[in-house]
Amino acid sequence: MANISITRRCRRHCSYCFAKHELARNRTVDMPPETYDAALRFLQRSAFPEARLLGGEPTEHPRFSEYVDLALERGFLVVVFSGGIVPQPALAHMASLPAGGFMVVLNTVDPAGDGEPLANRHREICRTLGRKVMLGVNIRSSHDDPIYLFDWVTKYDLRRTIRVGITHPIWGGTNDFFKLGGPRIISVLERLVAIGAEIGVTVSFDCGFTPCMFSREFVDAHPDLFAQTSNGPDGPGACDGEYDASGARTKDPAGCAVQTSKSPAIPVEATGMGCRTALDILPEGDCIACYALSRFRRFPLPSAGGYTDLVSSFDRELSPVLPAGIHHECLLCDYREKKLCDGGCRARRALRQHPNALTSPGLEPEDEVPHK
Repeated sequence: MANISITRRCRRHCSYCFAKHELARNRTVDMPPETYDAALRFLQRSAFPEARLLGGEPTEHPRFSEYVDLALERGFLVVVFSGGIVPQPALAHMASLPAGGFMVVLNTVDPAGDGEPLANRHREICRTLGRKVMLGVNIRSSHDDPIYLFDWVTKYDLRRTIRVGITHPIWGGTNDFFKLGGPRIISVLERLVAIGAEIGVTVSFDCGFTPCMFSREFVDAHPDLFAQTSNGPDGPGACDGEYDASGARTKDPAGCAVQTSKSPAIPVEATGMGCRTALDILPEGDCIACYALSRFRRFPLPSAGGYTDLVSSFDRELSPVLPAGIHHECLLCDYREKKLCDGGCRARRALRQHPNALTSPGLEPEDEVPHK
């Protein structure tokens, strides 16, 4: 998996934002065309079926519509990760695109806590794009209960998969994040799965979750969530993959995955085994392992070679210095012994190290002056 962060522009300013410090760096704000072309060629060399566009808010890039069209022309399934403050021209362009080759993962707001104006804008996006939208939510505390998402899926006829993330720390940063002290079982996660099962909505967990965040009874009862499986196109649409990049159906009427030339069987990371080098390509062409580890190390986007080579470079430097897991007792955990968990979020694991243990020589000090 690799993401193209085409801009540092964003007007949401979430306190938990995993890109908070990176967006504030005094660097290139909008990815220029030549860098975007190089990023797409990198994805092609790596045989990725998706072009995943991030930011910042990717729809605020002045050439957003042009960049989406270019990726579609090259045969990619385009997945846009949006915080929902979308300029009207960008929304109109997304509405004109075929559902088979395009999707928006909308990072939703809590209408009660984040304000009605932004929630209303999100509702407008859902009404306009319909089945092109997959809802996402980031759990910020054990008190969160985003049950409203199921109502939105039904009301606006959205994709019947909800992506659930958990707010992680930026190593060496100052964002708000979910603290894992005290009881470690996050009961709302199991509740979301149960509600989704009742109405035919799949709840998909993002990276960094571990089996110990669920009850043992739940883990035993849901081997599909905690064991390596295979599915259609990789990425956020895998659980809901009804179409490939050409618009061909990848599920038969019974809901079973259909093998096509554009949808090879690709391993889907099980919950607990998802903390790998995601690889984010920044607007200036630098690459980071993920935003949560953006202050650790970066490499330039290579002109030759693909994803595996770059990931190996990150892992050679990062893996040897990290502890076994996010908790001290992870070393003896039977989930790890059974290969149901790889230790959890690597940024959380890095927090257990000395504050400067991961500082790479020569890394520039972070510029905290916000871009405009």
